[in-house]
Amino acid sequence: MKKRTWALLGVLALVVVALIVFGLHKSERAAFELLRETSGNIAQARARSPIGTALVYFVLYVVNGALSLPFGGLLTAAAGAIFGFWWGLAIASVSASVGAVCGLLVSRYLFHGAIERRFGARLAPIHKGLREEGAFYLFALRMVPVFPYWLLNLLMGLTGMRVFTFWWVSTLGLLPLEAAYVFAGTQLASVDQVGLSPQLIAALLALGVLPLLLNRLIRWAERRFFGRKG
Repeated sequence: MKKRTWALLGVLALVVVALIVFGLHKSERAAFELLRETSGNIAQARARSPIGTALVYFVLYVVNGALSLPFGGLLTAAAGAIFGFWWGLAIASVSASVGAVCGLLVSRYLFHGAIERRFGARLAPIHKGLREEGAFYLFALRMVPVFPYWLLNLLMGLTGMRVFTFWWVSTLGLLPLEAAYVFAGTQLASVDQVGLSPQLIAALLALGVLPLLLNRLIRWAERRFFGRKG
């Protein structure tokens, strides 16, 4: 692996460490600042070794999912800043879905008892939803994040859902919000240069409005196909 790629690994690893050490809110802001300030170096590393850069990103996202760290949104936005929209969306989607599967497997086979004791009270509505709606219930939870990405991975590990079903449903269900985060990430480098650009405003509005629109869509689908009221 080239030196530039190792440098990128170091920068992204520092972002994750900063998030863990300094706390979610403060460190997220610091991490976005660090990502913006180093975007030039990251772009150079990507130009020299695009596959290596993508692999570094993939590994970090999978580790985030396997350890159930709450930084999926930041990493998804970073994909837009590093790779652009379409490649960023593709790489973030694959990374997020594989990371989600790793989180589910860790929950199911390594820490099942501890996680059930900690979060068992939240399982009743999930079991009920899976009985009534099957995989569509997981799809709805991914589209409208009632549970955070990392917590839903843990909780689904305590159910009997097949890993393959969990993977493809999560991949599809995460796509709309991933697209919004990736698009926001593509506008990250322009914040200091031009302030709140129309594109950045559109990205922020999408992050705020999209969950509401998806919630309406899910409610319509439940009434249409499962006979639910409300």
